[in-house]
Amino acid sequence: MNAQLFKQVEQLAEALMSAADRDDEAVFYQLYDQLKSLCKQHVGKKSDHPLFFETLADFTDDSVTAVDYYQRAFLIADSLKENEYKASIQFSLAQRLIELDQIGEAKGALVKAEKFASFTEDDVLKKEIAELHQTVI
Repeated sequence: MNAQLFKQVEQLAEALMSAADRDDEAVFYQLYDQLKSLCKQHVGKKSDHPLFFETLADFTDDSVTAVDYYQRAFLIADSLKENEYKASIQFSLAQRLIELDQIGEAKGALVKAEKFASFTEDDVLKKEIAELHQTVI
C-alpha cells in the first residue's frame, strides 16, 4: 500500500474515532461512507489492501456485516501473504464472532490468529490473542 493511501485511511480512522468520542453520529456516518467508498474504489485493483476492509470492519456497528468485512480483508491479506494483517484480522473476527455467540467459529479464528501471529514480532498482539483465547476455552 502506498504511503498516501495509508495516510488517508489512518486520517479517516482518527476522524471516525473523534466523531464517536463526541457522539457526533452525522459526522461519523459521513466519514464511514467515505471510508466505505475508498474501500470499494480499490477492490480488485493493484492498490487493494487488507487495511481498507479491516478498518471498515472495525468501525462497523453491525457484527454480521463486520464479520463479512473481516473475511474480505483476510482474503486480501492471505493473497499478499501478510501474516501480521492475517493475525490481526482473525483476532478481530474472533471478537465479533463472540459477540454473535458463535463460540466455535471464534475459537477457530483465534487458533488461526495465534498461528499467523507466531510469524510476527508483535508481542502485544500475541498476548491479546492468548488472553482472549483463554476466556473462550
